[in-house]
Amino acid sequence: MAGLYLAPPANAAVFAVEDKPQIQALEPTAPVLPMVPGTPERRSFDYVRHGTVDLFAALNTATAKVIGKLSAQHCAVDFRDFHDEIDRQTDPGLALHVICDNLSAHKTLVVHRWLVDHPRFHLRFTPTHSS
Repeated sequence: MAGLYLAPPANAAVFAVEDKPQIQALEPTAPVLPMVPGTPERRSFDYVRHGTVDLFAALNTATAKVIGKLSAQHCAVDFRDFHDEIDRQTDPGLALHVICDNLSAHKTLVVHRWLVDHPRFHLRFTPTHSS
């Protein structure tokens, strides 16, 4: 078993996965007023909120290619669906080592069952409470 500190085996790719929940979709209520001589650019202080979106991103540590997916929520099914996206966008001959944090959504039965059906995926968890 390869640890986080070891080089990946031959014919494998390593992805560092990060998920960012509840990114706010904001729109200013007025257009930005451009700079003019003697006056700085001005922006409205208020905004219209259009809800939130969750971002999942996987960085291929060898190629620096990023695979991303947006979701309306942040749960185990969304995390599983994100792995489907990684599966579609990578060479089927590669074993995939996915480094992620210890979020509870990453360790659910839904994700575990998906991993059983996709044996080329190997989740590697960072230590609890690590940055």
